[in-house]
Amino acid sequence: VSAVAFYKICNDKRYTATGSELQKMTDEQLRERVKKLRVYARVSPEHKVRIVKAWKANGMIVAMTGDGVNDAPSIKSADIGVGMGITGTEVTKDAADMVLADDNFATIVTAVKEGRTIFANMQKTIQYLLAANLSEVLSLFFATIIFAFTKDPYVFLLPIQILWVNLVTDSLPALALGIEPPETDVMAHPPRSANDSLFSGFVGINIIYQGIFQTIIVLGVFLGCAFTGWGHEVGTTMAFLTLCLVQLFHSFNARSLTGSIFEKNFFKNKLLFISFIVGAALTVGLACLPATHDIFALQWLNGMQWLTVILCSASIVPAV
Repeated sequence: VSAVAFYKICNDKRYTATGSELQKMTDEQLRERVKKLRVYARVSPEHKVRIVKAWKANGMIVAMTGDGVNDAPSIKSADIGVGMGITGTEVTKDAADMVLADDNFATIVTAVKEGRTIFANMQKTIQYLLAANLSEVLSLFFATIIFAFTKDPYVFLLPIQILWVNLVTDSLPALALGIEPPETDVMAHPPRSANDSLFSGFVGINIIYQGIFQTIIVLGVFLGCAFTGWGHEVGTTMAFLTLCLVQLFHSFNARSLTGSIFEKNFFKNKLLFISFIVGAALTVGLACLPATHDIFALQWLNGMQWLTVILCSASIVPAV
């Protein structure tokens, strides 16, 4: 506020209170009065604790800053205690949740931005991993059911193939999502509730529908081969490659929880781009090198079959 406005507030009894006045108020009276109070004078450590508790009683998230020993009790009582790193006493810094190393309140904004980015990246990683694993479970489940009622029961994916899918898709892309740069609107969102979990903000819903999308793509490729001219063996190979690549493509979808990836700088997260290239190269090499080709019981694919695998895998991006 301006100096003139602050002067008016200080001279208006509706917005000011002294320690002696606080002493006369009951907790109920203070809880109602604290909504209008803006300036406090000659307050004791006990009064500061009561002010913090009054705000918390009104359902507010309370932050308290201080540097002296007398600030420690109220800093401890607040939801977020902020101590001064330079001028603050050791007692205050020990009681605080956050210590400003430069004693600059602007640093709090930087810390909040960093905290929001870390939380969002945890959500992105969990969303990506659980959606990918859900697609694996659903694909195996429905493929097993489908072939359980046929005259020629057939194994959908071999254990070694499932192990490869988890090894390639659950490692590098997940690590890259963990260091995703902050989104441009990260500070534009309102504060989340203290009760929010990592599955808040539609993350849980995203996991379900994104896992189902991947399942539909993989089973579509497999059944398209199994019930047409390409056969079960080729279908298993194509389903395995599609399951690997669709999850690698989906890692780009996981870069944003609120918007489209087409609005983001594609190369901003270089590690994610590199992890995609490495994962795709390893998967394609697995199917093209004779040594690994036989170990993983894969079939040789022609150009049209490779094109089908790539296009179907990439379709997860516009689908999501």
